[in-house]
Amino acid sequence: MHLRIIPLLLFALGTQILLAQSLDDFVSKSLQKNDITEKLPPLDSLVSMAKQHSPRLKYFDADAKYWEGRVKSVGRSWLNSIYLDASYGYGVFDNLSNAQIAGVPDASQTLFTTEQSRYNLGVSMKMPLHAIFNRKIEVKTSKAEVERAKYEKEFAVRELEMFVAQKYHEVIRAHRMLVVASSVVETYKVQSVNADKNFTNGAIDVTEYTRLQQMLNQSLKTFEFQRSEYLLAITALEGIVGTKFRI
Repeated sequence: MHLRIIPLLLFALGTQILLAQSLDDFVSKSLQKNDITEKLPPLDSLVSMAKQHSPRLKYFDADAKYWEGRVKSVGRSWLNSIYLDASYGYGVFDNLSNAQIAGVPDASQTLFTTEQSRYNLGVSMKMPLHAIFNRKIEVKTSKAEVERAKYEKEFAVRELEMFVAQKYHEVIRAHRMLVVASSVVETYKVQSVNADKNFTNGAIDVTEYTRLQQMLNQSLKTFEFQRSEYLLAITALEGIVGTKFRI
């Protein structure tokens, strides 16, 4: 009885060793044939696309432009204190004679009436004290806001570069795991076919046959999980860079 078991154990052990070796070879060849980095744009191109697409960076650009406009607006705020008055009139007016204007003593004091047009133009300036003293402060504050918006954008750019690189490598890792999972499924499918034959011929019992089928089912579950992770990683990277990949 014991002599019969030994050959079966040796056969099972040899099968597992050959299976592991064939699986490793199959995975290595599959990874070489399916290099996702050859299908994705280069990382620097992905970063450039992400910068152009980023709403956050656009917000900081708009914020800087707003405060630059505030600097100019505050610098010209003193013009608000200058007033220009003009008036126009047409009709009959009483006027002084030339002698009266010259101050001739014997000149008649009677005004003479003429029909004419009259224009009036005047400029005045009225500036509150707080506008004088606060103007420089407001200019400095607005300039500081411009600088802050620029520094915030620089910080956001660095964060975005790191985030794109992270998502890029997540896609590569998820794709490789998917390739590995696919290779395992294909290997266990072949093993399952052999298990069917061996079980029919009585070479393995139902327990071993069930175990092999469970391994195939588990590999299928792992493949679906890795496939979901890969699709999620691709979708995340596409959303960041604002384009669809043709993979």
